[in-house]
Amino acid sequence: RENQNVLQDVKSMAKQLVAEAKTCASEGELYKSLKLFKKAYKLVPSDKIQSRITRIEEAIAAESDEDDDENFGFVELDNGIVIYKKLIERLYPHQIEGVKWLYNLYDHKMKGGILADDMGLGKTIQVIAFLSAMFDMKLIKHILLVLPLSVIPNWQNEFANWAPGIKVEHYHGPVSKRKAILQQCMRRRSVCITTYGLIVTQWQSLSETLDGREYVWDYIILDEGHRIKNASKTTKGLHKIPSKNRIILTGTPVQNKVRDMWALIDWVTQGSLLGTQRTFKSSYELPIERARQKDASPSEIHLGNMMAESLRKLTDPHILRRTKGGLSANLDDKENQCVDNAQDPTVLGEQPSFPKLSTKNDFVVWVYLSEIQQEIYRDFIQLDSVKELLSSHKSPLVYLTILKKICDHPRLLSTKACHELGLESNDSTEDLDTEAIEGCAANRINNIPDTLLMEESGKLQFLIQLLIRLREEGHRTLVFSMSRKMLNIMQRILMNLKFKLMRLDGLVTKLSEREKRVKLFQEDPSYDVFLLTTQVGGVGLTLTAADRVVIYDPSWNPATDAQAVDRIYRIG
Repeated sequence: RENQNVLQDVKSMAKQLVAEAKTCASEGELYKSLKLFKKAYKLVPSDKIQSRITRIEEAIAAESDEDDDENFGFVELDNGIVIYKKLIERLYPHQIEGVKWLYNLYDHKMKGGILADDMGLGKTIQVIAFLSAMFDMKLIKHILLVLPLSVIPNWQNEFANWAPGIKVEHYHGPVSKRKAILQQCMRRRSVCITTYGLIVTQWQSLSETLDGREYVWDYIILDEGHRIKNASKTTKGLHKIPSKNRIILTGTPVQNKVRDMWALIDWVTQGSLLGTQRTFKSSYELPIERARQKDASPSEIHLGNMMAESLRKLTDPHILRRTKGGLSANLDDKENQCVDNAQDPTVLGEQPSFPKLSTKNDFVVWVYLSEIQQEIYRDFIQLDSVKELLSSHKSPLVYLTILKKICDHPRLLSTKACHELGLESNDSTEDLDTEAIEGCAANRINNIPDTLLMEESGKLQFLIQLLIRLREEGHRTLVFSMSRKMLNIMQRILMNLKFKLMRLDGLVTKLSEREKRVKLFQEDPSYDVFLLTTQVGGVGLTLTAADRVVIYDPSWNPATDAQAVDRIYRIG
């Protein structure tokens, strides 16, 4: 009797699968229909189901034959995803694994995940290949892609290169055109690109149709998704936009705190995995961080390690991370380890091997303060306000920022401070441009000799000598600084030394102009140095024409500098 009940349940499941498969077939979703029929056949093999499978396969073949000759066609990977053959033949093995992983998240109804590959391993390409397959299989219709403004040109180029058939719309730019563009995205199969900045004000428009009904996206995908680690207005807006699935792309998923992991996982799983922030804090964050303290007891260390391992097991299915070092280390004896042995051999035979990347050497160079820097530094730390700070519980960040400016270049200090320290320029206020009036003396260096600017900063002296040496040896260099004013000083001196420069900072707001500058540097080897602010140039750009990077003033967050360095240390 028990066996009869089990058999009845199996038949019921098969019947339900067949009904779903018929519905999918009537809606034109042939690949999904085929998969459901095959599942039903495994449960209850029958000639009738086999006949339907054959008819669906013939329909798919006929559909493919319309534009399928010796050079075209699709292949089915071992986990069921069907992808354009010519596209997958261009992917590295680890990228195929990434595409399959993204599909597994969808297939197992896991709501979303974090593609956390090291910078420069092709996360953009993996997502585009995945979307191409999902569109071809008619499993998705509407995608919302949220990007930093600076990386939009890169995504545009990659879509055109890898999947030109995908319709890409841009929900940014002129306000008058946005509503029409959004309605187009909601009506037809397409990818809608918008920016983090617009989410703050436009999340509601992205959440409903023109007649006010709730609109649910098939996927929301965030590039540089670590931006949502804090409870900002952008993060809150993204939580409010309805979606079936969510993907985060980031090379630095955890930057400062264990809480970063909660923020990202909570968004992609829509709150279904790690509970509330308060629960996560008591269960994971506090014991894990306590175990790292110097005075932690053996029991606290044991508990912290145990909870860290528990968190890793819980989140592992939702995170895929590979590093360049890890892939390179396995290159010789595990060249195709990333692709399952059951993979279609016709695909494997055409795969490009992961390139052997040269070793990345990091140098931390300690430099001496100039005499004037030493004097200013000593005077500053002798101030009564600084002495008072050291004996209190107030935050030292403001004063540390001032010390950083003194170490970079004293003329980064405010106009008032420069005047008090005898660093005022000879420029009259009548000659100042708009930028100079903002109050930083570094904008008022027109009449200051280069030699004096050099003498005032030991770090600048070293940088200029280093760049001269690198130019002589035929290297091309990116120089990153947190300060636009510091770039002004560098630019003036380097141009007088006949360096050919390119520059990119927050004042270059037009996407077309940013793209033009990046392309020019990439294609014209006569440019010796590219000056960039870390905030603008440190994310999303590919600048592989250079082979040296200088971080002039390190960020408080090491991940920010790692992102900047990997503008050049990447595939290609």
